[in-house]
Amino acid sequence: MAIHPGDILGGYRINRLLGRGGMGEVWSATAGDREVAIKVLLARAALKPDLVKRFEREAKIASAINSPFVCQLLNVGETSDGAHLLIFEHLTGESLADRLKREQYLPFSEVGPIIDDVLQGLSAAHAAGVIHRDLKPGNIFLEHLDLPERRERGKILDFGISKLSRREKEEPTLTAFDATLGSFAYMAPEQVRGAARADERADIYAVGAVAFRSLSGRLPFEGTTAAVLVSLKLDRSAPSLAEATGEKWPAGIERFLERALSRDREGRFGSASEALTAWRQLRANTAGPPDREPADRPADAIGAIPEDYPTEVDGPPTVTHHEASFLEIPIQSAAERRRKTGRH
Repeated sequence: MAIHPGDILGGYRINRLLGRGGMGEVWSATAGDREVAIKVLLARAALKPDLVKRFEREAKIASAINSPFVCQLLNVGETSDGAHLLIFEHLTGESLADRLKREQYLPFSEVGPIIDDVLQGLSAAHAAGVIHRDLKPGNIFLEHLDLPERRERGKILDFGISKLSRREKEEPTLTAFDATLGSFAYMAPEQVRGAARADERADIYAVGAVAFRSLSGRLPFEGTTAAVLVSLKLDRSAPSLAEATGEKWPAGIERFLERALSRDREGRFGSASEALTAWRQLRANTAGPPDREPADRPADAIGAIPEDYPTEVDGPPTVTHHEASFLEIPIQSAAERRRKTGRH
C-alpha cells in the first residue's frame, strides 16, 4: 500500500515520513494531541513469510522490554488491506549518528551518560532474553528531555534483527535467513561469521565500538572496503584510543574499551550489568581527557565505506547493493588464507 500524509493508519493520522529501511517505513502520526511513530512493513517484504515472521517477532520482543532507555512499543495492528503496523512512542531529538556526523567526536562528559543509558537499556533487553545484534549510532536516539537536571536521554531503537536468547520454534529458520546481519563497523568478530553466533557479549562489543567512535572520531577498525574491514577485525585486536588518535587517554577508559572490544568474547564483560558497573566506576574516577582540538581531516574520512550501513533484511544483509557480491564468498581470516595457500 502507498502511504501519504493525511491517511489514517491504526486510528492515527499520518503526518510525515521519518525513515525508510529494508523492511519498512516509519511515519509520524497523531491522534488528538498524541504523536506516535508507526512502522509499516513494506508490501514487497510482506510477500516473504520469513520477513513477516521477523516483523511479528520484533513486536513480541519490543513488548517484552520495559525500560526508559528503550523505545517503547505502544500497540500492534493491521490496516484494512492487511498491512502490518507497529506503533511506537514518538521521540524528539536526534540519533547519535546524526550528532557524530555534525560533531565528529564528543567529550567524555557527554559520552559518559550516553553509554550509561545504552548499557541500562541493554541490561533490560538481556534480562528479557533479547540480544539486539545491530547496536550502532544510528540505533541510539538522544531524546530531548525538558528536565532541569538532565537535557537528554539515550534510547535504544530498532529490534528488527534482534534474537531471543531462549530460542523458539521459528528461530532456526530466521537464524538461517539472517546469515550475517548487523553493521560490520560495530559488529563483534564472531557475529561477522554468522548472526547465530552472537550472544549478549556481541552487544557488549558493539557498545565498546560506539564508545570508541564517539570519543575518538574514528572506528576501531577502518577499511576501504567491507572485505578489508572484516579481515582486519578477524585478524587483529582493537587498537587503543592512544594508537588511534596519537593522544594520551586516561588508563581507566583504555582498560574498559580493551575489555569491551576483546576479539575473544570470553575476555569481554560477561553481561551488560557488569559493564554498566565498570562504566560507572570509571566515570566516578575519571575526569576525562582535556578538550580536543578539531580533527585535521574531513568528517567523512572514516574509510571509504559508510560506517553506519542501513541494515537490510530483504536483500543482501548488512551492506548496500553494490557490495552484494562480497556476501557471496565465505569470510576468511588472513590466517585461514595463509593456511590454504601455504604462505606465511
